[in-house]
Amino acid sequence: MSEPSGGADAPRVDHIRWIGRLWKEKAWLIVVLFALTLLSSAVAVTYPYLCKRLLDTIQRLLESGADDAMREVDRLLLVFAAVGVGGLVASLFPGIRGVTNSIFEHAIRSKYWRKVLAKDYSFFSKFSSGDIVTRLTDDLYDFPKLSWFLCSGIFRAVESISKVAFCLGAMFLLDWRLTLLSLIPLPVMIALFYVTQDRIYDTFQKNQQAISAINSRLEMSFSGVRIIKAYACEDKYKRFFSDVLKTRWNTEMAVARLEVVLHMIYQYIDYVAQVGIVFAGGLMAVRGSISVGTFYAFYTYLSMLIYPILDIPQLFVSGKRAFVNIDRLEELTAHPEPYRPACPAPVGDVATIGLERFTFGYGDRPGDALSDITMTLRRGERVGVIGPVGSGKSTLVKALLGLLPASSGRVLVNGVDLREADIVAYRARIGYVPQEALLFSGTLRDNVDLGSDAPSDELFRVSVEAAQLTEELMSFSEGERTVVGQRGVSLSGGQKQRMAIARAVAREPQFLLFDDITASLDASNEERLMRRLDQLDPDLGYLIVSHRLSTLQYVDRVLYLEGGKALAFGTHEELMDLPWYRAFITEHMGAVASETV
Repeated sequence: MSEPSGGADAPRVDHIRWIGRLWKEKAWLIVVLFALTLLSSAVAVTYPYLCKRLLDTIQRLLESGADDAMREVDRLLLVFAAVGVGGLVASLFPGIRGVTNSIFEHAIRSKYWRKVLAKDYSFFSKFSSGDIVTRLTDDLYDFPKLSWFLCSGIFRAVESISKVAFCLGAMFLLDWRLTLLSLIPLPVMIALFYVTQDRIYDTFQKNQQAISAINSRLEMSFSGVRIIKAYACEDKYKRFFSDVLKTRWNTEMAVARLEVVLHMIYQYIDYVAQVGIVFAGGLMAVRGSISVGTFYAFYTYLSMLIYPILDIPQLFVSGKRAFVNIDRLEELTAHPEPYRPACPAPVGDVATIGLERFTFGYGDRPGDALSDITMTLRRGERVGVIGPVGSGKSTLVKALLGLLPASSGRVLVNGVDLREADIVAYRARIGYVPQEALLFSGTLRDNVDLGSDAPSDELFRVSVEAAQLTEELMSFSEGERTVVGQRGVSLSGGQKQRMAIARAVAREPQFLLFDDITASLDASNEERLMRRLDQLDPDLGYLIVSHRLSTLQYVDRVLYLEGGKALAFGTHEELMDLPWYRAFITEHMGAVASETV
């Protein structure tokens, strides 16, 4: 019953094994559910049979007045009471089933969330944020999605199958001819499913893809709302959004039509069979071939079979939808993870970090971002990185963090290839401030403490002071408990940048990587920041990307990049002897300096 996810490179998943592995993790809960399922079905099927016995006994009592018939009535009443107790226990089944749905949902989301976090930049280039969110939320939650199917969907079918089996067993004991007649709908329904299963899978898959497209467009809308408003293009963006809404509408209607048509066909087949059985059974009761109690029990069993028989094909339909959800989850994990050594080399104090003939390119363009870069940053050393726009400066910073895999060459930490080292321990000793400061929804204190493994009031104070935010923090109505909003929307660009600096300082790093942070700092704040960093840790090493000439006074050496290549690496004074370097400083950084100072 397994189907591919849809794309040419989509993984082929053994869905039954996938479900089996998940169930194995909650084996005790599955055993309890199976026991309650069988108990619930047995209790439901026992009542009509007991009623049949009771009716036949009462009929015998009325006709003959036999003492043994009266004793039989007493015994049956005791059995009714015992079955009632069993029914009370079985009534726990729906509640436990609902809780188990949530347990599976939490387990799946946690598992695949951890897998997503382990991916590298290429994964997030392939899958949009909205698509990932859809796969981890809408694909899992509620009826008739994956978490519902894994428990309620399957165990409803198990309950239906067991109820059908128990009913048919009891019906065979009552009359085998009517029982065979009642079985006619089952093969017809199963045959109908197998004829339509491919269409069912494709329809559900297209609907989930449309939901992903909606969420991706929503994520882009909210992230870029300022641009949309600044360009007054709300109407244009509404048209873009209407396109994906129209696709979602079409796929939802296709799903609804398919489910309605299948349900009508299943129900019609079952009702036709039911009418035939009632007619045949009633005729047999009138002729005296069966007793009134037998006809009552048979009719009750037949009524009990209606929804279970409809539920069994529904297992296949909801299963196809769940298999789409499984394939979409496995598509996330099928994307290769970055290499991790089985026994990573330990990372103690970091003395040096650097690149050795490092080459990297985005997408299918190897070497277009950085080409054959070799450089070393030592503890206590300050290195500035300059160059034209698009020369690879930000890529260089990400490479030193180990965020980008080398096409060739190596990232070195203490002379060891970073791929073979404990990257978590390495990053714990590095502070990073990106070019575009990203803050998380929460308070100012939450955002700063995120950088520290052992946050404290003193560390928070020192970090905020180093980032030149103390006075501004006091001006906020709720101080450090001020909520910054999504992506720090309530702060200015400079405030967000300094919050990112405070977060990096709170890490108590041995190296700091600054990606063009001085664009959001005026000259006086920049000077105070550099002096404060020297006071906090004279051995702190940092690499700072900048377009400002004044920044170069704080660095020991300068790395000049152009076209992804390192054209020069030395002191600013040494490089000024190069005519092309001097021309760049005069034409570009000089102009920037005059504007910002």
